[in-house]
Amino acid sequence: MFDRKKYKKYARSMLKKRWTIPVIMSIICASIIGLLEFPDFRDFYTEYISMMQMSPGGLNSDASFYSEIRSFLTILIELVLVYAQVHVYIKMSKSPEPVYFKDFIDGFSIWARGILAGLWEMLWTFLWSLLLIIPGIVKHYAYSQTKYLVTEFENLSVTKALRVSIAITLGHKADLFIMDLSFLGWIILSALTCGIGLLWLIPYREMSMINAFHSLLKEAVTSGLITKEDLEG
Repeated sequence: MFDRKKYKKYARSMLKKRWTIPVIMSIICASIIGLLEFPDFRDFYTEYISMMQMSPGGLNSDASFYSEIRSFLTILIELVLVYAQVHVYIKMSKSPEPVYFKDFIDGFSIWARGILAGLWEMLWTFLWSLLLIIPGIVKHYAYSQTKYLVTEFENLSVTKALRVSIAITLGHKADLFIMDLSFLGWIILSALTCGIGLLWLIPYREMSMINAFHSLLKEAVTSGLITKEDLEG
């Protein structure tokens, strides 16, 4: 049974007296992503190329090409940051022991798997989105557990993690969507604080989602949708 209130309650309990590292992670990641997406920083290189080549029409094809490369590299960096954070949240969900900044640093060791998994998930979501927006949203939630599976089960391949995610979200995609909507009020309140509230909301949401993930995984194994062997590689 999917019980979002229970997952959120557990998340608050797990974060109690352990907010420091999650908030620090949120600050660091938000700062890096904000810098990468800041217009002046983002367009500096392409504008520089355009100026040096004195293109009368504005940005030339070379500048546009380098802009696309920069955008792609930004996506890769964001994926690495996401998986480093998930590594910490997974650890917090398994033990009441304190977490340390070192745990966040250790999370960068799975950068390659994080990039592969993130791009694989994005590719399939994009392909389904070509049909209509609704299929894209449905598949987004079908694939949403991939990052937790890849992080928790080191021997599980990226492609298999996606298939397992599809299996464990069977019949629960709407539940996950509604759970996301349940954070909407907090998102609005965070916006009123100029985004400062997100530093606490992001850990709260992630811990809640990871609690849901563990519940979905247990239910899928118990019902026979997947076996423990499916998680071994």
